[in-house]
Amino acid sequence: MSSTTPLKVGVLLCSTTQLMDVAPLDMLGMIDKFYAQSYPEHIAANALEIKYYFVNETGESPHSMTGGFKLAVTHSISSCPPLDILLIGGPPPTYRPSEAVQHFIRTQYQHVRHLLTICTGYTPALYSGVLDGKTATAPRGLLPMLKEEKPDVKWVEKRWVRDGKVWSSGAVANGMDMMACFMKEEFKEQGALTEMAMGMADFVRRGEAY
Repeated sequence: MSSTTPLKVGVLLCSTTQLMDVAPLDMLGMIDKFYAQSYPEHIAANALEIKYYFVNETGESPHSMTGGFKLAVTHSISSCPPLDILLIGGPPPTYRPSEAVQHFIRTQYQHVRHLLTICTGYTPALYSGVLDGKTATAPRGLLPMLKEEKPDVKWVEKRWVRDGKVWSSGAVANGMDMMACFMKEEFKEQGALTEMAMGMADFVRRGEAY
């Protein structure tokens, strides 16, 4: 992707979202122009221009996260523009998305280049129908139930899996594993920049298999 074209990255916040599920966004942020100011000039030259959107159903801000954190919301589902990347962090496993949230996901899915679900973030995507016919993963403890109750999806026991433009991860920490692979695969022009970011974070990549 061209480093001069703004990349529109959205995070959908549903119910009380797991803070660590949206933390992988910060890994992506390590290759944007703001963060890359601290890198050598020849590496920072390929940094991405990223515009971030933090979205919930009503636009009410701040949004409650686990651990007592509050996250500033920038858009409601009705005011959010078409995105390039939509990341869905995990709500409680019992969460069921409203029809409005489902419509938002289905509409954005038509536009996005990538949909990323982390941990129980699969839930809003699943009930929106965008995982039907796809290979996906989820927290390991939930997979037996999902295989029985939601057979329209091919559930696999992996840290993460990709099927076309859908990336899904297993448990909370696997979101970081998935994001590291996602960045390496999707931003090849920023390869040196990505490797520097991973090195600075002392991040060790783990494979798909547990």
